[in-house]
Amino acid sequence: MIAALLIGAPAAAQDAEPFVPAFSAEDDLDCAIFVGALMAETEAEMTPDNRTGLTSALTYFTGRYEAQRGLDITQAFAERYPLYQQRNPAEIQQTCSVRMRAFSVRLQGVGRALSRLQPPREGDTPEPETSE
Repeated sequence: MIAALLIGAPAAAQDAEPFVPAFSAEDDLDCAIFVGALMAETEAEMTPDNRTGLTSALTYFTGRYEAQRGLDITQAFAERYPLYQQRNPAEIQQTCSVRMRAFSVRLQGVGRALSRLQPPREGDTPEPETSE
């Protein structure tokens, strides 16, 4: 069955409309700026888990931007920042926070899937299977 799906996928993909991302590269850059600013503002009280999560989000948004534009990220930040400052901060926070939570949920799912692929180690108790 999987082979049949894979064989038909290229033909179906050719007939489909071109992919249009829900968020532009500039939206990704705005979220990277937002996360960077959040990290700078909360550095003193940030827990290691928060730092890890925010660093992952910063890497995610920066990587998405670079993949789409291929521009020097430092230059891109400098050029985008004045436009970023003109935007509604509450809107940026809401949008980027929702995107960060969604990314976190996806990463958790990947982690669970990868752990199921690993052979059990001596002394480990198997995780109960859940439907995702």
